[in-house]
Amino acid sequence: MPALNGNTGNVASAGIVGTLNTWSATISRAMSDVTGFDNVGRNRLLGVWDMTGSAGGVLDSTSGFASSNFPVAMTHSTGTTLTLTARNNSSGTNTIVANVVVDNISANVTKTGDSSITFNFNLAATATTGSPFTIVWS
Repeated sequence: MPALNGNTGNVASAGIVGTLNTWSATISRAMSDVTGFDNVGRNRLLGVWDMTGSAGGVLDSTSGFASSNFPVAMTHSTGTTLTLTARNNSSGTNTIVANVVVDNISANVTKTGDSSITFNFNLAATATTGSPFTIVWS
């Protein structure tokens, strides 16, 4: 399998804007310890899925605090579709698609000219069966 090249990645979602150049996602499941007195080892059951992460990059005129795009990311109280993409060196595309809410936006500007913006997101799943996200890894 070819190595993934972050150079051709992407983040796509309403309100998550700017010159984005990084993303991270952590997918997890809740776990319950159901060990009883008669068990000789721990017994655990998996629960609901979760995903948390962030997307960030360079602060620009489409992601500034005064921009009409900026508050859009935090007004989707029931979530918005987020697509995270990583590509390999050939034609394969690897994506994670989920409904998320953005709960934190951080902007930073320095005297030396650097500026950045980071959006933190959390899964906002309404599915009652199956998986709350779609992962295509090719």
